[in-house]
Amino acid sequence: MFATTDICDYNQNKHLCKLKNTMLEKFNADFRRPRRDINCNTKGKGKAIEIRKEEVMAIRNRFPTKIPIIVQRFTKENYLPQLDKSKFLVPQEITMSQFLTIIRNRMHVGSSQALYLLVNNKSLVSLSLTLAEVYTEYACTDGFLYITYASQEVFGGRK
Repeated sequence: MFATTDICDYNQNKHLCKLKNTMLEKFNADFRRPRRDINCNTKGKGKAIEIRKEEVMAIRNRFPTKIPIIVQRFTKENYLPQLDKSKFLVPQEITMSQFLTIIRNRMHVGSSQALYLLVNNKSLVSLSLTLAEVYTEYACTDGFLYITYASQEVFGGRK
């Protein structure tokens, strides 16, 4: 880290020196804060990344052909129900379209309701990709693949 005592000269204004020291202390505090992976949408709750890494390693050792996925509802979603579980262990050869059907069936959503899957809370991937391809490109640093589901408002709001 940077030393706060060496930043000011004797010729500088006392107020300016104090301001520089305050800014430097704030920078050092921000620098020491543990960084969260912006691609993982864990929302600050849950387990530490080390524990999640150990979970994924144990899962992948026991089931090498399965992919660990955490599915969450979009934060501003109003029309789709919550899933009864959020962790899924699915075969790597199924496509995103097949996984979308699994999610749709677990939520008991009709065929007229739109349902979208966002990977890492930002990417709409092709439904023809296999989960292995999506996992290799978008897996979080903890080893889980984070998928968020959402709907889209069509023709105005519901009454």
